[in-house]
Amino acid sequence: MKKSVLFLILAVGAGCVVFAFFAGCHFLSGAPVDMRVKDFTLPLLSGGTVRLSSYLGQPVLLVFFTPSCGHCHSEAPRLEAVYRKYRDRGLVVLGVGYIGRSTEEALRNFVTENNLTYPVAIDTPETKIVQRYNVSWVPHNVFFNRQGNIVREERRELSPEELEEYLQEIL
Repeated sequence: MKKSVLFLILAVGAGCVVFAFFAGCHFLSGAPVDMRVKDFTLPLLSGGTVRLSSYLGQPVLLVFFTPSCGHCHSEAPRLEAVYRKYRDRGLVVLGVGYIGRSTEEALRNFVTENNLTYPVAIDTPETKIVQRYNVSWVPHNVFFNRQGNIVREERRELSPEELEEYLQEIL
């Protein structure tokens, strides 16, 4: 009887470890990653600054891009469309344009060419927000719910259907 109880305890413990591994270790870390943990303040292309955590309580789509990225150019009109469609429901779309190999002028041209009206922040090799979010490919989209938790991250261009589906998770 004692061996079967010990076996059961070991089996349950091993199952918990496997679950935690495949669940991204949130089980062991105690809390999901949220915007307060990955908070930042960056200059806005339009002037002033933006602090991510100031949007706590609103659904946020954080979009990392570079002006030279073809997929970013393709996705930008879809992002603008969902921003206009859902901003009355509180959706915040915040672009973070990385200008490591390009210029602020190239970033301005990207915003103008794509008629973007949502705020766009400027990230540089000095501020390194792309590193904090482990951005290795753009576009890189991070979906925060109203509680500020990261619900989803996608490291690729999203189709209109995927974008709508993922937004429903945070609206």
